[in-house]
Amino acid sequence: MAKDKERSVNPAQQQRKAEKAKALKKAKTEQQNRRNEKLAKRNPDRIQRQIDDLKALEAAGDLKAYEKAQLEELERDIKAVRKAREALGEKAPQQSGNRQPQNRDQDRQVLGKRQHNGDRVPPRHRRQSDGSDTDDSVRRIPMPEDTPPPIPREHRRYFNHQNQDRSQNKENPTPVVTPAVEQKTTYSAAPQLRDLKKEATSRFVPDIVKRKQAAVNGEGGLLEPEELDKLEAQGYYGPGRDQQQQPPSNAPNSADLEARRQAAQRLAEEEARFAAEMAVDSNDQPPTNTPLVRKTVYIEEVEDEDA
Repeated sequence: MAKDKERSVNPAQQQRKAEKAKALKKAKTEQQNRRNEKLAKRNPDRIQRQIDDLKALEAAGDLKAYEKAQLEELERDIKAVRKAREALGEKAPQQSGNRQPQNRDQDRQVLGKRQHNGDRVPPRHRRQSDGSDTDDSVRRIPMPEDTPPPIPREHRRYFNHQNQDRSQNKENPTPVVTPAVEQKTTYSAAPQLRDLKKEATSRFVPDIVKRKQAAVNGEGGLLEPEELDKLEAQGYYGPGRDQQQQPPSNAPNSADLEARRQAAQRLAEEEARFAAEMAVDSNDQPPTNTPLVRKTVYIEEVEDEDA
């Protein structure tokens, strides 16, 4: 039974599983090392000071909810930082706050600028001459750690600024500026006159009226005499049309009158030509200039006796 189980296991698959487990272990170790290096860079003393301050507030009873959560987080952080620094050992970075300045008493006695390493450099006259007329009791007075503040020179700047302004005023006198005249905008509106009757008659015209007007002007074909009489009775042709379409102004439009005259002339010529053709067809005679005789036909209703 054991032999069958050993035969079913694939050695290549076992090798891949072992390499995968090894790679996962290596990645986990590298991730832990990076996390330890990141935590080791934090200053545990500063975190401890923050914890002490929050604990003091807690003892006084002034600790708030978010400060309590911050205290718990800081306690977890300081444990992780200390554990990471212990894991790194000597490789853990040294914090600058742990360094103690060397020759502190000697630095207090020296007044001068600090170098990059933290040591103070005495002034040049002190470096050149060791002896001075100062008493030892005065020399033993500790000097401040930092450089003294600069001498205030506000009064000098004020007087220098005044002198510069006076000299500039003498060289470049200020020109006289005339007050600008304020421009006022005036809004005006004139009444707009509209001819509503003309707009209504020129725009809102029914289609049947447009077709009859076009037929009178000779557009679309010729008209029979009966149709022309009907249009004249309706006022689309003749003197009634001129009275209806007379413009409101006293001066007549010469272009409209000329167009109407030409249309009437063409219509009369067409009527004469049509009458001549009808006469030739009926009598086989040459066309004459006899006037057209208009006839009227009456239609009577006839009832069927059998019905």
